[in-house]
Amino acid sequence: MTPTALRSTVFILAAGLADLLAFTHDTHAADKYPTRPIRIVQGFSAGGVSDTLARIAGEKLGERLGQPVVVEGRSGGGGIVGMTTVAEATPDGYTLLLGQTSITIANSRTDKPRFDPMKEFVPVSMFGTAPSILLAHPSAPIKSVKDLIALAKAKPGTVNCATSGIGTTNDLGVHLLNSMTGGKIVPVPYKGSGPSMNAALGNETPLSFAPLLPAIPHVQNRRLVPLGMSGLKRNPVLPDVPAIAEEVPGYQADGFFGIVASRKVPKPIIERLHREFNAVLALPEIQKNFTRQGLEIEIMTIPQFAEFLERDAKRWSELVRKAGLVF
Repeated sequence: MTPTALRSTVFILAAGLADLLAFTHDTHAADKYPTRPIRIVQGFSAGGVSDTLARIAGEKLGERLGQPVVVEGRSGGGGIVGMTTVAEATPDGYTLLLGQTSITIANSRTDKPRFDPMKEFVPVSMFGTAPSILLAHPSAPIKSVKDLIALAKAKPGTVNCATSGIGTTNDLGVHLLNSMTGGKIVPVPYKGSGPSMNAALGNETPLSFAPLLPAIPHVQNRRLVPLGMSGLKRNPVLPDVPAIAEEVPGYQADGFFGIVASRKVPKPIIERLHREFNAVLALPEIQKNFTRQGLEIEIMTIPQFAEFLERDAKRWSELVRKAGLVF
C-alpha cells in the first residue's frame, strides 16, 4: 500500500471511529434521558390552542417519562419569538417547540427569523390538523360568508378581522379568502388566539378568524356569530356551522400542531420522544379530548411528518406569491 493510500485508509477509519463513538455517546444519553424537567415552548398567548394542546400532551408525556413537562409561552412575531427561543437553547432534548404554521410560512416572510426554521427544526411528533373559524360580533351587519364577501367587495379595506398573528393559519386564511373572492378584508394581527378572540368579543374588530378550540364556548353562548369553518367540510364539534368552502369552493386553510426540536438534538433522543409522544396520542382519553376540541389527530412517522411540513410550506409560499403578500 502506498503512503497516500495508507493515509487515506487511516483517515477513513478514524472518521468511522469518531462516528461510532458519537453514536454510542448519543445512544447512552438517550438511555438515561430524561434526568430533569422538559420544556415545551409555544409561541402564542397563554390559554390559546397552542398552550392548551401542549399542556394536555405534556402532562401525559411527563407521566410516561417520570419527569415534569413545563409549558412556556413565548409570544410575539407570529411565532418567531418562540421558534428563536428553542433554536437558541442547548440542543439536548430538554427544550421542544409546539410547532405550527409559523414554521412552514417563515421563509415566505419579509421579516424572516435569523435562521431557516425548515432546516433548524426536525419533526418529532405530529398531533394533527385543525380548522380555524370565522366569527362576527353580533352587532356586525354580517351573518354569513356571503354577507362578508359582498361587504368586502362593496367597501374594500373597511372590514377588519382579528387574527392570531402575522403568518398564522388564520391570518393567511384571510389573505386566501381575499385572493379567491376578490374582496379586501383587512387582517389585524394580535399576539395569539386569546387576544384576537377578545378583539371581536369587545367589538374592537367586527370579525375574528380564530382557532376552533377557544371559540366553541363563545359560539355556544351566542356571544359571537359563526360564519364558517376553514376546512373543506363541516366540523363535528359544531356541525351547524358551514364550511367556507360551501360558499367559496376549494377554500381550505387548516392549521397543524406538532412537536419539533432542534436538528442538533441527538437522533436517539428524537426517536425516543417520537415514540413517547405517539404513545400519548394513541391514548383514548387524549384522542377524545383532542377531538372534542376540534383537532383531527394524525399519528405519523417522522418521515411522514417531514413530508407534511414540506407540502404545507409549498402551499403557503404559493399563496404568498400569487397574492403578492408582503409581511
